[in-house]
Amino acid sequence: MLRLALTGVIVTAGIFFMPQMSAAAGVIPPGAQITHQSLVEPVQYRRCRAWYRECRVRWRGGWRFRRCLARHGC
Repeated sequence: MLRLALTGVIVTAGIFFMPQMSAAAGVIPPGAQITHQSLVEPVQYRRCRAWYRECRVRWRGGWRFRRCLARHGC
């Protein structure tokens, strides 16, 4: 039983700490132009305002309100 638990811990740690294989694909070739883009994406303000109101009426606040907004992309 102890051996099985130890094996499970090692496998889980190996998956969690395994280096990402896709990191090598993200190497930028020399001479490529780099554009600095913001991580913030523009949102559709009116659409999010409507969903904000709808989610606020339905859930009043808390984690369900935030989940509602996230599910609608706001």
